[in-house]
Amino acid sequence: MSQIDWAYIQREWDWAGHIVEALVMAAIVTLIFRLILTWRAAGVAGLAFAAGHFHGREKRDYEISVQMPPPHLDGYLMWRWSWDQATDFWPTALVCLALIALIAYRAKRRK
Repeated sequence: MSQIDWAYIQREWDWAGHIVEALVMAAIVTLIFRLILTWRAAGVAGLAFAAGHFHGREKRDYEISVQMPPPHLDGYLMWRWSWDQATDFWPTALVCLALIALIAYRAKRRK
């Protein structure tokens, strides 16, 4: 029986895990918002929430890694983030944005 190389998975596939995590998070938030919104609006809200969550998490990680004192405004300068922080956020944000665009496109076609 072979061992799973978790270091390899973390190093090479961490970004994919974040996308899956964002999609699960978006689904949960969508279900919550569905109590008060249409499916379409709830889906957009869920995806926007997931993208925002990852931005906040990677911003916080950057601030901690450089020991940034409050009020942490320079944490919004995403081009200063490490490669790991950027590759955790950008693929996830792009997938969420693409799905929001798809929802909007399909809604527009139906009208």
